[in-house]
Amino acid sequence: MPIRFLFAMLLLCSGLARAAEIRLGSLSLDWPAGYTLKSAQSPFELSGPGGSKVLVTVLRPAAAADSPEALARLNERVERLVTDQATRAGTVVLPLSARTLPDGTRLQFIGSQATGLLQRGSYFLLYVLTSRQGVLALVSFEGRGDALAEHESLQGLFSSVQWTAGDASPQEQMAFTERVAARLRTQLGAETVRVADPLTLKIGDLQANLDRIHAFCRGNAAGCDAEVDRYVQAVAEMQKKAALPPSREALRVVVRTADFVQGASSTGAAKGSFPRQPLVEGLFSLLMLDSPRSARLVSDADCQTLGLTADEAYALGRANLRRELRPMAQAAKPVTPGAFGTLEGDFYESGRVLLHEDWAPLARAQKGVLLVALPAKNLLVYGADDSPAGREALRLLARDLMKRSPGPLSDVLLRWTPEGWQAAP
Repeated sequence: MPIRFLFAMLLLCSGLARAAEIRLGSLSLDWPAGYTLKSAQSPFELSGPGGSKVLVTVLRPAAAADSPEALARLNERVERLVTDQATRAGTVVLPLSARTLPDGTRLQFIGSQATGLLQRGSYFLLYVLTSRQGVLALVSFEGRGDALAEHESLQGLFSSVQWTAGDASPQEQMAFTERVAARLRTQLGAETVRVADPLTLKIGDLQANLDRIHAFCRGNAAGCDAEVDRYVQAVAEMQKKAALPPSREALRVVVRTADFVQGASSTGAAKGSFPRQPLVEGLFSLLMLDSPRSARLVSDADCQTLGLTADEAYALGRANLRRELRPMAQAAKPVTPGAFGTLEGDFYESGRVLLHEDWAPLARAQKGVLLVALPAKNLLVYGADDSPAGREALRLLARDLMKRSPGPLSDVLLRWTPEGWQAAP
């Protein structure tokens, strides 16, 4: 049974005879059974099979390695460091080598066999993991035995490397904010984008909060760059199109949380007051103006420009959404109690719940029992078990999906009734 080793946060689950979960920060590795944490201070020390000693040190360079040139310089320094340490430990029998892991992490390793009278028969192995952001993890192994044989036995250790991007300190948050700001400035100009606070940008008259994308990047470093690129492109396009006149064809309805509504009200995201309709406690129906790569909130002024009342705009937004989404009869199949169905699509998928009458055939097929969770903007999960255990299972699934989504929405459960949606306890 493997144990999970994460550098940044320490969590040692004791009492397991074969393995335990050890968490220590921004790196995750699957460690084989037999390793025990001895020191919770950096460098972290573990004891391994046969009395072997393992030291793990995480280093964050003073300057971010955010370019190929910077990473190359960092790799040169690492090579000099590990070669010196291996030479001091004995005769190098495993020459310095390197390979790139599936997530882009660079793995370097070297090994030596001790030749001194007292250390004869001992080995020293040193592994260095360098993330694409320049964070280093040094992992050394010392013990009795043959260096090459021990190296072969450790080949599977680094196959499941995962990084969390950053330690969530104010300094790291500010560095992340500056990084996103720099990308936005290339799209919108330096005078348009400024850093207000860690994880907060001012873009013209609007405020951009980076909390969610930062949380996603901390839990998914491999996908961070691509997600930041998508975010920057969407924000830039939204800013460029904010001044364009609204059109009736672009109206869409969406579901958002009360926190989102409060934030939009305080930051002026809709350029003034905007229509909103409560769905259930904690969730609202809002109107968006859609474009191929972005969307913005519809304001009361937009409705006036279109010559529509709020109710008329909502009716048109629902009709436009229905035409865009795959029909429910094709997209959602009935499930039995204990099973779950999913509806996954684009940014507007969660808005399906605002097409209340479209869910009636599915509810009838499930004997009148239909619960729906909205863990992400592009994802719905539904079930047919309205018992306390069934609701808890659906809610736990929703929360897990929220953690892994760049666009989490809510863990509120909706219960379908002929009269409308209800919040399920």
